[in-house]
Amino acid sequence: MKGLIEVFEHTGEGISEVYDNGKWLLSIKNWREANSVEKIARLEIHYTTDQQFMLISGKACLLLAPEGMDDTTKIQVLSLEVGKIYNLPVKTWFNNVLSKDCKLMYCESSDAVDNSEYRPMSVQQIKQVKKELVEID
Repeated sequence: MKGLIEVFEHTGEGISEVYDNGKWLLSIKNWREANSVEKIARLEIHYTTDQQFMLISGKACLLLAPEGMDDTTKIQVLSLEVGKIYNLPVKTWFNNVLSKDCKLMYCESSDAVDNSEYRPMSVQQIKQVKKELVEID
């Protein structure tokens, strides 16, 4: 029966795109320094696709801001709960802050890489986010 199913995993640091059928992309994201409380510095946006996140283990927070944000916009910090699915609507700025033992799965359109943009957070926003983050290391 082994040939009837595919099994995917990722045990290293960072992101691994574990499954892509040309329409949907499933990825596993583990801790990496860029997603630590100390190093968080930018946000990302997708212009044509929603993205779904599910925390598998560890601790994680989503950082969220509306499309029309500027350097003074307050960043929302949302703690994720294991086993719940969080739908990030298209045109929402976001990033993740992860604990070192975190395993996060996410799903998005296969063309998400081609419709993404990044922006740095302002010094004020970084201070605000760090102040609000629960201790997740």
